[in-house]
Parts: sequence; C-alpha cells; structure tokens
Amino acid sequence: MNDRPEPFVFPELPDEAAAALDQFLEDLYYQFQQCYGIQLYRYYRALDERAARRPPLSTQLPLQDPPF
Repeated sequence: MNDRPEPFVFPELPDEAAAALDQFLEDLYYQFQQCYGIQLYRYYRALDERAARRPPLSTQLPLQDPPF
C-alpha cells in the first residue's frame, strides 16, 4: 500500500497544450544531455569505480554481536 502523496499534481490540459509541453520537455532533456552528458558520464563512472573497489559484504569483518 502506498500512502505517500503524488509528488506532482498535473492539471487537465487540452491536447495541443499537452503535445507542446511534451515537445518542450523532450527538447529540454536533449539539450541538457548535450550540455552536461560528459559530466554525468564521469560522475556515474566514478560511482561505479568506487563501488567496484568496495570489498564484498562477505569479506568485511563480522559483527561483534549477533543482529538478533
């Protein structure tokens, strides 16, 4: 059961307005990727590399006390 409210409440739009908004958002996303794509690639690649260097959970020190 999901009791969280919806993060966005979208109003009813005429078909033409919905299509124009859709096109705007697609253009915005495309331009954003063109401008910041390399930076995003570097950021996510660095996250992946840090995760790869992290030891697996099975090789980490055991807990001193059992969890239950």
